[in-house]
Amino acid sequence: MPFLPSAGNPTCPCETVAGVRPSPSRLLLRELGILVGSGPTAHLELSTSGTTGTPRTVRRTLASWERSYEHVTALTGITGEDRVLVPSPPRSSLFAFALAHSAHVGAPTVPLERWSARLAAEAAATCTAAHLTPPMLSALLDRDLGALRTVVCAGGSLPRSTRQRATERGVTVVDYYGATELSFVAMRQDGRMSPFPEVEVELRQGAIWVRSPWVAQDYAVGEGPMTRDRVGWTTVGDRGRWSDDDGLVVLGRGDDAVTTGGATVLCGDVEVELLDLPAVRQAVVVGTPHPQLGAALEAVVVAAPGTDPRQLRSELSTRVAPTHLPRRWHLWDELPLTSRGVKVDRSAVRERLVAERHRGAAS
Repeated sequence: MPFLPSAGNPTCPCETVAGVRPSPSRLLLRELGILVGSGPTAHLELSTSGTTGTPRTVRRTLASWERSYEHVTALTGITGEDRVLVPSPPRSSLFAFALAHSAHVGAPTVPLERWSARLAAEAAATCTAAHLTPPMLSALLDRDLGALRTVVCAGGSLPRSTRQRATERGVTVVDYYGATELSFVAMRQDGRMSPFPEVEVELRQGAIWVRSPWVAQDYAVGEGPMTRDRVGWTTVGDRGRWSDDDGLVVLGRGDDAVTTGGATVLCGDVEVELLDLPAVRQAVVVGTPHPQLGAALEAVVVAAPGTDPRQLRSELSTRVAPTHLPRRWHLWDELPLTSRGVKVDRSAVRERLVAERHRGAAS
């Protein structure tokens, strides 16, 4: 059944911030426990764990979200005339922002208490817009899309094949790159991933650094990867490169490095190339123990029906160095996600591969 926050209590004494009457988005954020404090100390606290599973709480100003609403409206086209599907509870900033922005523009929402492609397809019968991750969009495209016409997509790299499938179904996909600590960094415009309004982006030795009014303040609980320099630039360790055709290409974080046969491979580099192959819908590359190499690269792919892993390997071999070519290939029906339902759970993938190998050796 859907997760439905109540309408909120407009007489709540803690809602007035700096003398401004509470807005629908503030009422919602208060009810969700994201807006904390009152008066000039009011701020947002958002939980995040990335792919590591280590919980932490990011603290940010109200303005860092509220001032971005109008930009998001202009770039996505979502207004009060839409009905918006939010396919998971607001445990992640992606879906919390989706609810807050919808409240701001006056768009009714259909939030689900858990992700289910079947439930999402049922909701899509009356929803014109949705906020989804790439795996969610891929799964939903296998079903009836109902009234759905716009999808805002984030939480990972969007495979080219998924975008093409959506276009063929009459759905406009607006994908963006961001992080709980950074908020919006880049959004696809005219086919290129370009900096979000009021955002500056630069690459330093492959790391993505951002300067913008949307960046969070600090961590209220726990420690995380957010690092600042003395002149206002911030990074969370994500790596990227500039492409003439695609704009900013995000390659993942440096902590996904695998040393195999003496070569250091950043798994995100390989995944970006895999996700560009026509038959690939989802992909993850991990390193598993190997007696001679130290670690072996393994690719796990969700692909179009009838896909041959040997063909994928052949196509990838024209895009990456031999040291970056996975030794083992696996076709799965779906990839496991972290508890928040946004990121691929790399640890779970790795553990399953190792367990399957051990079972095979024992049989």
